[in-house]
Amino acid sequence: MPRRLLIALLLLAGLGPLADPAPAFAGPAQSYLFGEQRFRNACRPPLKYAAGACVRRCPAGFESFRGYCRQRNMMR
Repeated sequence: MPRRLLIALLLLAGLGPLADPAPAFAGPAQSYLFGEQRFRNACRPPLKYAAGACVRRCPAGFESFRGYCRQRNMMR
C-alpha cells in the first residue's frame, strides 16, 4: 500500500507542471518590435537608442531610423 501511494505522489509531482505550464513571454530585447514604438523617445535628440543604450552612432549591423537604431536587413 505505501508503495502505491509513493508512486501516485511521484506521478502527481512529475505531471503537475505539465498540466499548467507558466506562460512564456519574450523580453523587450527579444521582441521583433524592440525600439520601434516604446523606446523611440528614450534618448535626447543628439543620441539614438540602440540595444538598450543611448549612443551617438549606430553600431555595426544597425542603421539609423527616426531616433533609434534598427537592425539592418542583411538579405539585400
